Amino acid sequence: MKCGLRGLFLDFDGTIAETERIGQRVAYNRAFAELRLDWFWDEALYGELLAVAGGKERLRFYLERHRPELLDDADTSALIAEIHRAKIRHFAEIAPAIPLRPGLLRLVREANAAGVMVAIATTASKPGVEALLSQDLHLPAMINLIAANEAVERKKPEPDIYVWALARLGLEAADCVAIEDSNVGLRAALAAQLQTIVTVSDYTAREDFAGATAVLSNLGEPNAPALSLHGARPEAGIVDLAFLEEILNAAGRQAVV
Repeated sequence: MKCGLRGLFLDFDGTIAETERIGQRVAYNRAFAELRLDWFWDEALYGELLAVAGGKERLRFYLERHRPELLDDADTSALIAEIHRAKIRHFAEIAPAIPLRPGLLRLVREANAAGVMVAIATTASKPGVEALLSQDLHLPAMINLIAANEAVERKKPEPDIYVWALARLGLEAADCVAIEDSNVGLRAALAAQLQTIVTVSDYTAREDFAGATAVLSNLGEPNAPALSLHGARPEAGIVDLAFLEEILNAAGRQAVV
């Protein structure tokens, strides 16, 4: 199909797969055990820590809230970096077994066939992203760019990762749609002037998604349509290129008015 949409931007954690609870959290705990730290992040605590994007930033936030005595240690930054390196390694081992969210592979295939660029814009680290994508033989080749933690200093909700990715791909925000799962990610995408769909995840269902074009349970499959929670509703509960085109066309009409 001929498509006016030029770019599709995907968040990673919670959007491509439900990686937070059964992936990233587990990897942090394995890193703590490996380094003989008596720390453990249960599901509730990890949900609180997700208010901060970026692994190193999240670790420092944890120390500020729960281990403030360690912040006086001159080696704190080195410890954070060591934990983060171990966490990345452990997550890369876990990631290939975490299933993709409904509709993700279908939509990426459709975009690829139509010549729409697909980018992952995330605060996660690139090795973990690549490890998860490896579960499908063809998926890595269908991703034009992985814009990950290492690309920019300021993490979401700042728009830097999206601005960087748009520039690298030579795209304009007005020709692209972003898919996020969290308030933090939504704020980043909106700040980059991207029309944004939210597919809620394990940890984000109760967050504020004001400004999202659509809020859905997932991207939908033909035999398992997505639930529309707010905003634009995809036909038959399936987020496809036609639905993304409708979103861009509606935004264009509003801009003219």
